[in-house]
Amino acid sequence: MPSARMQAQKRYRNLQKRLPEVESISHLNITPMMDMMTILLLFFLQNFSIAGNVQPSEEMMPPKSSSRANHSAAVEVTITKKAILVASKAIAPVKNGEVDSAAKRDGQSGFLINPLLDTLQKHATRLKRLEKRKLGKFDGELVLIADHTTPYRLISEVLYTAGQAEFGKYRLLVLQGS
Repeated sequence: MPSARMQAQKRYRNLQKRLPEVESISHLNITPMMDMMTILLLFFLQNFSIAGNVQPSEEMMPPKSSSRANHSAAVEVTITKKAILVASKAIAPVKNGEVDSAAKRDGQSGFLINPLLDTLQKHATRLKRLEKRKLGKFDGELVLIADHTTPYRLISEVLYTAGQAEFGKYRLLVLQGS
């Protein structure tokens, strides 16, 4: 008479025969998955930068307008009463509606703001690389967000600097008025 252990082994072998054979994975190619994740990451980052909501405050209140225009992806440059920001990162301080002359190429009378030029050139280079990879299109477009009391000279300096960094198209952000 077979022992209990032998009977258990026989039942175990019978159960193993009934189970379907599992496919073995000899290698795992994660390159397509990494490509997909990279594309998704870039898509979300691009949409996050487009969807930035402007919250009016004492420091920055855009002018009002009744026009309606569709907007596309663009680099955001914000001029507050205290600083110039690119994509919500402070680039150059603003005091009394002017950028410090040390931050300008030609001193106080100059139009080119060096830290802004450097930052916008980095954004242009990044966007051109994305365009080469077919992940976006660099059209040199910029969105300028400024307080309604911002001096025209400061806006001109920012737009001149943006033009030097290959951002020739620009849109001015306004609040929708009634």
